[in-house]
Amino acid sequence: MRKSLCLVSGALLCMMASCVDKEPTAVGGGMPTPAEISDFSTENEVALNIDYGYAGYSANFKLYIENPYNEDGTKKDVEPYYGGFTDENSRYQATVTLPAYVETVYLCSNSYGIPRCLELKVENNAVTYKYELPELPGTLVTRAGSEDPCYSVSKADRISKNLYALYTDISRYSYVNKTSYWAYNENVSGLYAVDLSYETANLLRRVQNSLTDKRGNKKDNSQYTSDSEDTNVTIPATYNGEELESCHLDLVFLSATGEYENAMGYYYYKTGTTPDVRNIPKYVVFPLTTDGNPDHPVKARLQFYGENYNEKGTDDFPGGYTIGWVLFPNLDRTVDSWWPFGSGKNSWDIDVINKGITEVYSDNMAIYSNSEYNHSQKKGCITLNDPDSGRVIIGFEDQTNNPKGSDKSFDDILFYVESNPDVIQNPDRPDIPEEPEEPTEDSYTETATIAFEDIWPTGGDYDLNDVVVEQTHTVTHNSNGYITKIEDAFKVVNLKGSADYTDAFGFTVTSSTVGAVTGAAAIEESNQFIMFTDAQSSIGETYTLTRTFKDGELAHKGFDDEFNPFIVINYVAGSKNRKEVHLPKMAATSWADASQQGQADDAYYVNKNGKYPFAISLAGVTGWEPVTETVTIGSEGEYPTYNNWVEAGCPTSGQYADWYKNKK
Repeated sequence: MRKSLCLVSGALLCMMASCVDKEPTAVGGGMPTPAEISDFSTENEVALNIDYGYAGYSANFKLYIENPYNEDGTKKDVEPYYGGFTDENSRYQATVTLPAYVETVYLCSNSYGIPRCLELKVENNAVTYKYELPELPGTLVTRAGSEDPCYSVSKADRISKNLYALYTDISRYSYVNKTSYWAYNENVSGLYAVDLSYETANLLRRVQNSLTDKRGNKKDNSQYTSDSEDTNVTIPATYNGEELESCHLDLVFLSATGEYENAMGYYYYKTGTTPDVRNIPKYVVFPLTTDGNPDHPVKARLQFYGENYNEKGTDDFPGGYTIGWVLFPNLDRTVDSWWPFGSGKNSWDIDVINKGITEVYSDNMAIYSNSEYNHSQKKGCITLNDPDSGRVIIGFEDQTNNPKGSDKSFDDILFYVESNPDVIQNPDRPDIPEEPEEPTEDSYTETATIAFEDIWPTGGDYDLNDVVVEQTHTVTHNSNGYITKIEDAFKVVNLKGSADYTDAFGFTVTSSTVGAVTGAAAIEESNQFIMFTDAQSSIGETYTLTRTFKDGELAHKGFDDEFNPFIVINYVAGSKNRKEVHLPKMAATSWADASQQGQADDAYYVNKNGKYPFAISLAGVTGWEPVTETVTIGSEGEYPTYNNWVEAGCPTSGQYADWYKNKK
């Protein structure tokens, strides 16, 4: 795993090359050159290129080698295979190591305003994502310092009793045609714009630091709950001592992190009146929002349809009105849902969305900022002041009406409202807390199964089952770009009776990646560890070694600890000049008996005929079924496509790269 397949040292190569002049004692004749021997790598080095499209925003990301979501949208219990934090312009470039069989990866993030999960292909040894602005007919892209855009609307789209939509469908990333698109309602033009401004990116960062834990996970934010007097927006009747004729209101949708399929909208009423909220019209601004959708902040111009809700929509909101907010949660509860990783409908069309909204509305499951209309009058919103921008951030909890309770994160939908002229009076609400000085941490876990043949160098049955360990390699890193901890756990999974020798297992790493070491290991040198001394008596046991580092000590990007696993045949503690078996082309330790290397069948820990290694690391798998005792790997029923893989030159991508996942 990782980039562990470095060539043997120059001195060792010279020693091995000298064996060419000796009488060959192995199948296949004299000693081949290193170039003639495969390293039997099951890994592929891939260029990772990410550009989330923000200036002034560092986002976290995780790279999965399997779909991390179930068809219903719930998260599986799987670990990312790689992860990191982008730079301050939301970009990341690095070379990462993936299992050779991986053709599709899932790029996920829990950063606000970032796509939740993208399915990406590994193409030409690269994984690339670059945010492209959606082409929305009649919309403007707003940047910092832009003038107030002018919008117009011809009519609203009525979708059910007292429910309207300014915009009919904001569709998630399409896994059907691999493009990102928004289905546009031609009845409404120019009401939406994507906001990638530097100020908005900084606001996203501050809000996330306030509402999530150190790793960006949801937490209880119920201390910030508020009622309509703080959450609703009131347009004053006068401004600067004069009657306010009208103003423009823009709803800036910051982020969606809820797992439900939700719709979000607004309603309005005369200030000072007691509204019958359930029976006045609601205007759906975002008919489909869910985990990471929309994937960037979007500005929507709200419309005023007259005092009696029966006039043509206009940009001009008069003074003396109050605007409230409504969430229609869990639309897929009411319709046959479609999840982009599943095999359901090709898209959420507007008829399906309207049906879901109507049923949620009819079942009185809508969540209002006027909490007296919610179940048990529960408060469904929070509000927080952001002193830096002067904005009031509003958040919805989409499980407010769920009788089973909720996580109380109140960040399932986040937005704020701005007006032109700036007439909104901000409520006296708690300020967003100061950003933590400590960097954010995250982690990912690589896996592998490492299998050894212990009849070396004379060659054995090449069943590669004498010592078999499952490795989980967990890297903890921080937003400063440094590794803080590396934990390697090795579970012994070889079969009982698979070896007659007392085989110990250990590994080396580069001296610069040792750090402070803790765990169950015998330290032979500063960078040389023995994890267990007898594979047969250790079956089922797990041995862990942890290395910790100070912030700034070990850079994360480009990290390679040159992990070099090995076994010692007939191990005796403290004994040197011993028999070690390593992965192909890996260097033996200074404790090994160098005179045996290149003898008999051995050529850089590979059989001289080039067909069988004495050890192999199978990247990205645990639960691997060992080869039957005394049966050569590649035999019928024992991973037969291994032979195709070797004959093809052990490719690290494409056909046969997954040979070790199919025993039959």
